[in-house]
Amino acid sequence: MRGLFAIAATIAARQHGRVTRRQLMAAGIDAKRIEHWLGDGRLQRVHYGVYAVGHLAPSMHGDYLGAVLCGGDGAKLSHAPGAHLFKLTRGTRPPPPEITVPTLAHRRRPGIVIHRVAALHPFDSTMREGIPITSVPRVLLDLAPRLAPTDLARACHEAWVHHRTTPIHVEACIARNPTKPGIATLRRALGSDITLSDLEEAFLALLAQYGLPRPRTNIAREGDKVDCHWPEHGLTVELLSYRFHATRDGFERDVARRRRSQHIAFTWGDVVERPGPTIAELRQLLFSFAPAPTPRGWTRAYTT
Repeated sequence: MRGLFAIAATIAARQHGRVTRRQLMAAGIDAKRIEHWLGDGRLQRVHYGVYAVGHLAPSMHGDYLGAVLCGGDGAKLSHAPGAHLFKLTRGTRPPPPEITVPTLAHRRRPGIVIHRVAALHPFDSTMREGIPITSVPRVLLDLAPRLAPTDLARACHEAWVHHRTTPIHVEACIARNPTKPGIATLRRALGSDITLSDLEEAFLALLAQYGLPRPRTNIAREGDKVDCHWPEHGLTVELLSYRFHATRDGFERDVARRRRSQHIAFTWGDVVERPGPTIAELRQLLFSFAPAPTPRGWTRAYTT
């Protein structure tokens, strides 16, 4: 009996502590023994035909994979929990499980939101931390009708940062799913300029206060992002945080060296604590740079 339970535990160890009834029976564990283990607490029922082995300690990955296992063959984690697992949306609390199931005839399962589709294209699914999940572009497409425009644009940025997902990838997903709602909303989000930090918001507010032109924000050239760019002035500025440096003084000195080497950068201190010198420097930079067209290769970036 111990040997059989060790088999069950081994299967569960590969699946964030979850195992299905079908898997147990395929391993030679009969229904009577499964019921016995449920009775003595060695198995805990989490969904129909899905069990936690040994305990029910909180586990986001276990909850999500358990929902996918309950969905059966072809089920994928999707929508809000998919975005959470891919780090596309903010918030530390994991959303409740949602899955996409490639069949229109599927029973309801308590505790799981089930989205039924006639079919799910192979390119619209992948694996993430051992969990079958819809792809990043498909998650963005599924979330498009739900999210506010700014939140959706931020999700597009995070998709580029963490997964290098570009509009080309998203358009390919749209072509595979042309009747999905939210396509126009998603396309607008892909092309919008947004701010991604309090420092960027403060910098733009400072420019407006002194009547300086507003830059394009968060754009990229050949995969390298910049925070602020004035195409008509040929000027690029980065806004840098010191949170990854050992000390603030050390960070400020590093930024000063980068500026002296033609790397234009400003810090929170420059923008908020010393706005006068910053505006004077910017005014000189903006109007001393020769006007230039946007260099070939500048595109929207999805970055923080």
